Amino acid sequence: MDTLLFQQSQSIDEIKNRLNCIESGSCGDTSNNNIVSIKQALVSDPEFVNGIVDNIMNNSNLSEIIEQIDVVQTENRELRELLYAQQKTINEMNFMLLKMLAKTHSPVTAIVATNEAADEATNEAADEAADEATNEATNEAADEAAEADVPNGDAISLEISE
Repeated sequence: MDTLLFQQSQSIDEIKNRLNCIESGSCGDTSNNNIVSIKQALVSDPEFVNGIVDNIMNNSNLSEIIEQIDVVQTENRELRELLYAQQKTINEMNFMLLKMLAKTHSPVTAIVATNEAADEATNEAADEAADEATNEATNEAADEAAEADVPNGDAISLEISE
């Protein structure tokens, strides 16, 4: 094991010397073909490549990051499914609410709509309700702020977004 480490250490030192020589341009016999052959030799040497990969995996947190990618992707997928299920439930509840409101306002006529029309009506009603609630909350907050006796330096900004 020690001899293998010693050989790799010498190989790394050789490579460092070559790289320093190439970067500084002070190598007298280094030509373009020689540089290409050095690069090909490094890339084709499996021990060198494995040593570099092992060094990266052991001396950095890259391995931890790679291990966590699958977990994050699975969690993301589960959260998307949950969000979709919740949105579907909200749409169904809004549709039932619209049916109930329609029945209370016109008990004689029945509402017959396709799923697409129901979804559209639900989305429009939800948007209108959200807009109305947002406007109402904004107006109430503005009225309360206007009525409150707060010095200018102590005022709190309230922002409501959709």
